[in-house]
Amino acid sequence: MSQKILPPKLDKSKKIGIIAPADPVSGVCSEDIIQRGYTYLKRKGFDIVEGESVKKLTRKHVAGPVSLRVNDIHNFVKRQDIGCIIAFWGGFNANQLLDYLDYDLIKKNPKIFIGYSDVTALTTAITTKTGLVTFSGPGVISFAKPEPFEYTWEYFEKMCVNPENKLAVKSSPDFADDLYFLRKDNDHRIKKKNEGIKVFKNGKAKGRVVAGNLQTLLILNATEYLPDMTGKILFVEEDETSTPAHIDRFICQCKQIGWFKKITGLVFGRFTEQSQFSPEGSFEDLLKEYLSDASFPVLYNADFGHSDPMITIPNGGTCTIDDDQIVFDRAVSG
Repeated sequence: MSQKILPPKLDKSKKIGIIAPADPVSGVCSEDIIQRGYTYLKRKGFDIVEGESVKKLTRKHVAGPVSLRVNDIHNFVKRQDIGCIIAFWGGFNANQLLDYLDYDLIKKNPKIFIGYSDVTALTTAITTKTGLVTFSGPGVISFAKPEPFEYTWEYFEKMCVNPENKLAVKSSPDFADDLYFLRKDNDHRIKKKNEGIKVFKNGKAKGRVVAGNLQTLLILNATEYLPDMTGKILFVEEDETSTPAHIDRFICQCKQIGWFKKITGLVFGRFTEQSQFSPEGSFEDLLKEYLSDASFPVLYNADFGHSDPMITIPNGGTCTIDDDQIVFDRAVSG
């Protein structure tokens, strides 16, 4: 990983550029929902600029050709009035872009890059190739859902807009992982009490952060886009389509490729109800299988992943873990 570069903080004089580096948005997401996300950002005081990839109508599984999605990124990087580049949502195949990005251009014009799920292929590659701190955090869709959690915005703001020198993570009192879009009464979320961060292995750690969707990081293994895991604190999450069988194989692969011999800390985001963990087959059982002899702290059920709300994690930034306490160092300049 290159020498660390902090992007400038996002102030109200800068706009937010919206991209679709993976799945299509137009024609898939309703215009009402799209505009609801934009309205939320505007109410927070930011003008938005919609990238061509977001507008692209396509019947394919990606939001237009590689050239279109790459040009969106490069155009926003070049624009002096853009301070943050955020993905509308994730999906699949953002890794298609990695061979075509101008990393020198990105390094010379540092901006906030943020997204979650498959978008972490993009953020991880940028951090690895340039040293620029990027962010695993909300997409526009996070703010377009009914009753968006203010917690999600608060952590984005504390990390990227009004940065704190030391940002301690405090768990949200509640969360939602309901498939609201399948209900007729889809104007609200069904909230559940959050049990907070859980500790599987106590301990202390300090190191640079690698943050992303687990299977997305694994597809970057053995490429130039994934950093050496030595000394890193790894933050990983999985989506609602990943069953215990999928997550088992992903964690097994982490062990087989040697990550657990290199990292100094491991934090799992909250799994959704749709992942189908149960008392008879719990996530804790997988941790016992693969991490009982871990020499580093292991935490789980943290506020990030495919449920709401979520924290903003500085990929390439610095983090301290002390038992169940997580503290991020300031990750933006200015």
